[in-house]
Amino acid sequence: MILTGTDIISISRFDDKKLANKNFLDRCFTPAEQEYCLSKARPAQHFAARFAGKEAVVKALSGLDINMDYRDIEILNRKNGRPYVVLHTKDEKILKLAERCDISLSHSESDATAFAVIDLRDTDRKIENGRIND
Repeated sequence: MILTGTDIISISRFDDKKLANKNFLDRCFTPAEQEYCLSKARPAQHFAARFAGKEAVVKALSGLDINMDYRDIEILNRKNGRPYVVLHTKDEKILKLAERCDISLSHSESDATAFAVIDLRDTDRKIENGRIND
């Protein structure tokens, strides 16, 4: 089974007023994500791409009836710049899904988009009716 999710968002939704709202940032983004985005010349593009990424992961996980808060989905970058997903949960089954999740983020001047793929093929998990079973 392969789970997918995608999202596109207007960068204008992340205007200076929204980025100045610490409560909003803390509700949706981890400290590491905030630090990364705020270090960029145009932070709105990076916040929008990460937000789209979180929504794409939520949509992919919904194929297994898993719901997670945006704050519990963290999108970081490897040294080479490639993004990866960290899921913050105590559920071992869900944690293992992050290892099988691949994400792509992109943005233009006006929009940010993301695509998430969770590849469950060749896994030791048994999946019945869209749910993970041991």
